[in-house]
Parts: sequence; structure tokens; C-alpha cells
Amino acid sequence: MLRLVTVIPVLLLAACGTSPTHPDWSGPAERRPSDGVLEVNAFQEHADAVDEDWERDPEALAREYLGGLEGEVSLDGTQVTLLRDDLQDDSVEAERFVLELEQNDENWKLVSARWEQRCHAGRGHQVFSPELCI
Repeated sequence: MLRLVTVIPVLLLAACGTSPTHPDWSGPAERRPSDGVLEVNAFQEHADAVDEDWERDPEALAREYLGGLEGEVSLDGTQVTLLRDDLQDDSVEAERFVLELEQNDENWKLVSARWEQRCHAGRGHQVFSPELCI
């Protein structure tokens, strides 16, 4: 019985040491075709709980938010756009994510994000829009 009393506190302390100190982030929630708006509040909670290099680099922040998606990134002031046009999809030709940021001291903060897609010819709209392709 004495051994069990000694082991339990050690196990509890070990478990506390391995628990995450900040929320996990694996990318934005599912895209909403109705308006293309992506949720950013959960990501901001994640960013507030950590101190990472990506918080000081707009492109790295965008990639962190998008869960490591690959694509061509362009920066225009406080706007970061990630374009993916190598999709293996018979309806969707390309998709893009447009993120609005603001700088607070040395860190960047995600203010808003949206998603849009462009369809292949004959499969829907030919401009970037949150509307679905057919």
C-alpha cells in the first residue's frame, strides 16, 4: 500500500509535465461556401498562448494559420494571400486564402481570413468566389 501511495503522486506530476501549455492548432475550420469567411478567434487564442518565431513573420503566420498548406504567398501591406493552383480536382482550378493582419509591436496578429476558389472552364465561375464549383 505504501508503494502505491508513493507512485501515484509521481505519476500525476509526470502527467502534468507533459500536458500542453497552449491550445493545439491544426488549421482553420471547414470552409464556408456561403461567404468564404474563416474563423480566426481560436487561432488568436493559440497565438496569444505561445511565443513563436512565426508570430513575427507575416508569411510564416499565414502558413501556421493554414496548417502548413503549401502555395504561392504574396504580401501587400497587411494582407497575405496564399494561392494554390496545383489542385488535383476536376472542378476546382485554384483556391486562395486572403488574410488580413495587423502589427502589434514586433508581433503580427490575424484580424480576418477568407477563402475563395476558381472553377475549371465549364465547371462554374471563372473568378475567385466562395461559391461552389459543379
